[in-house]
Amino acid sequence: MTLVLDAYYTIGRMHRFCQDYVCQGWEPIPHLILADGCSATADSDLGARLLVLNARHLLPHFIGAADATEHQTRHWRLGRRIVRRAARQAREMGLDDGVLDATLLIAWCDGATIHIHLYGDGCIAVRRADGGVATVLIEYAENAPYYLSYLLHSQRGLLYQEAIGDPATAQRIHYQSDTSETTRRERFDAPAVFSFDLATFPTVAIATDGLDSFVNAKTGQRLKVLTVAREMLDFRNFDGAFIQRRLRETLIEYAQRQVFCCDDIGLGAFIALDEEAITDSLPIAAATMAIRES
Repeated sequence: MTLVLDAYYTIGRMHRFCQDYVCQGWEPIPHLILADGCSATADSDLGARLLVLNARHLLPHFIGAADATEHQTRHWRLGRRIVRRAARQAREMGLDDGVLDATLLIAWCDGATIHIHLYGDGCIAVRRADGGVATVLIEYAENAPYYLSYLLHSQRGLLYQEAIGDPATAQRIHYQSDTSETTRRERFDAPAVFSFDLATFPTVAIATDGLDSFVNAKTGQRLKVLTVAREMLDFRNFDGAFIQRRLRETLIEYAQRQVFCCDDIGLGAFIALDEEAITDSLPIAAATMAIRES
């Protein structure tokens, strides 16, 4: 099995500038990190970048967890380290740490499993070995994600809890597949931590909530995130910047049908290729080996 990965982000139709940001890499372990700045907060595009870059710096502390239980217990401790470091940098630039009002998604591969931590809202899309697609959509009451920046000031955290109604059920986790759809409610600060075995799920993608922001201009109806995920994961090949290419293709195809993404969108994916797929796409095998040997 050979792993390939890619990520890309682009501006939404209704935005003047993009507040999403992504990064990807192979060291110290294959990883994807995405962030989505709050549209109501000035300079949150900068905050999104600070969070992503600090998460990348602290990535070794995430990958040291021994099991699922330890991933859960480390979740907020590591999130607090990321946001505190980013806040110091923001203040050094003369900015209020409110610029860090942004969601953060961190994913990495330990060789056999993809591990994902979400701080705020976002999406996960997977393709099973049998070809079926499933999605996980994390949302919050009042469309108000629980940002890491709320950990910096206790008063902001208290005001947030007052604004979302019942804190015990403010986090909603929606599961959709070809055969079922369910929703689970969690406390607003319940760790959003997921793991996917690559043998069962050879494609694992993470996305900002722009994946759930596609609207049909003729009907005014929003497309289901599962519908969009099927399109996004329909890769023609895995040469080069395959996420960038597929995201652009999908946006064009949807626009021709009068369907538009009203939000910025960041998307990244891990793909586990078997030997047959590698043989069919020799440039991929060569590029992947070169990366691993460097």
